Amino acid sequence: MISHIDGKIESRTTDVVVLEAGGIGYEIHVPTYIGDMMPADGERCKLFVHSNFSEDHGTSLYGFMTREDRDLFRLLLTVSGIGPKVGLSILSSVTAEEIAEAIIHEDLKALTHINGVGKKTAQRLVLELKDKVADMRIMLRVKKPMADTVSDDAVDALQALGYSRTAAVDAVEKARETFAAQPKVEELIKVSLRYL
Repeated sequence: MISHIDGKIESRTTDVVVLEAGGIGYEIHVPTYIGDMMPADGERCKLFVHSNFSEDHGTSLYGFMTREDRDLFRLLLTVSGIGPKVGLSILSSVTAEEIAEAIIHEDLKALTHINGVGKKTAQRLVLELKDKVADMRIMLRVKKPMADTVSDDAVDALQALGYSRTAAVDAVEKARETFAAQPKVEELIKVSLRYL
């Protein structure tokens, strides 16, 4: 089982990225939003990967910028009627936080507005995944207050220092967990730098 691939971006389309690692080009299916988050062609990128085997297509790889997004994708695949294509379509339509929050709050209306999700699928998502999603690390991101701009400001500052958005977001998330109360932006940046 492949956990992640860290390699050079050889080429990409809207929903497929080819990463070259160790002389091998890996064709990886990705949610459409990833294109905006990835570095330029020729630069290195790390994707967390899910491998899927089918008799018709052999082994296919699905990649995500964070481990939490990949884990949520895997959870989606456990629901009857959701295969890799639908799971990828769901995570291309909304963020992992948005779908996790909709499942936790049993918001069927929000779920049925997602590409590829009808009423019955939305009901199955809530019924089968509510408890599992509540235990996921992604819920730490969902529970962040809407008015909280401290993390966003810290990410922007780290990007200004030359770090990639992916690395900055990951570092800020880890740093955020070390604070019991709301930190100041400067404090959050200082702790975040330890994770870069």
